[in-house]
Amino acid sequence: MSSTGSTRAPGRAWLLGAACVLAGCVRGAPPPPSLPVVRLDAASADEVLRPGDFLFRYVDERDPVDAVITGAVIQAGAVMIESTSEAVRLTERAASELLREDEEAFARAVVGGDPNAVHMAIYLGGGATAEAFGTTPDAARVARWELFAENRRNAAWRVLRHRDARVGARVAEIAGRWATGRMGYEPPFEVFVRDAAWGEHGRAMALVFAEAWQTEGGPSSVGSMFCSQFAVAVLQSALSREHLGGIAELRAEDLDGLPSEGRIDAVASPLRVYGEWVASGAFEIVAHLLVE
Repeated sequence: MSSTGSTRAPGRAWLLGAACVLAGCVRGAPPPPSLPVVRLDAASADEVLRPGDFLFRYVDERDPVDAVITGAVIQAGAVMIESTSEAVRLTERAASELLREDEEAFARAVVGGDPNAVHMAIYLGGGATAEAFGTTPDAARVARWELFAENRRNAAWRVLRHRDARVGARVAEIAGRWATGRMGYEPPFEVFVRDAAWGEHGRAMALVFAEAWQTEGGPSSVGSMFCSQFAVAVLQSALSREHLGGIAELRAEDLDGLPSEGRIDAVASPLRVYGEWVASGAFEIVAHLLVE
């Protein structure tokens, strides 16, 4: 999917909406639950995570959400906040501060094509992820990456797990098949110019993703994706197999039969995707993770 010809200057309204979604205020989303904060290393990863889990992170260099989770949990090796509800309260207050203070920094990160500015990944097992990621924009690819690489230490993530275990297994299968490095990283400029509500464009692309579920390296017509686009595409492909697999020849209009979490245009912003998925009720929010 290409963003050729699209404007690269995000508007204030979009940024306000993005921060609102981060705080959980999209489509009547329920307030964030009190989540356990889990310190995770490579040896314990598969005790907490399952293949097909979605990992969400806002990773601006001065990200207050990340700072609250990291700073609150570990200080001189000690757990400083006993109440997880207090940790969540501080996290949500930090999201409000993000709205007031960090709009310009967030805009610069996205306009600059920083693949780590707002991020989503899919866990594959054994410490590996499938994601559109890279340490620099030029090196970023849709590929397998290591969650416990040195440059990802002290990263804080929120884990979303689909409540249907069959869907989660299918997500891991398709994500692993697509994450070969064939597809490059696409800066998310398109989120600023396209209405990401479910419609003709979303259906057409979901059909492409559904038909490519067995294609090594991902849909041949798609040369690059950004992080949440890849996550949505994989989920739509997995849901299509589980819910629409009995249809001999899928048409774009058949994709209206997807569950609500699949009916979102893949070019929606990562923050909106997160909010829509939480609001759908299809996911369990498992934990805050601190990767060590």
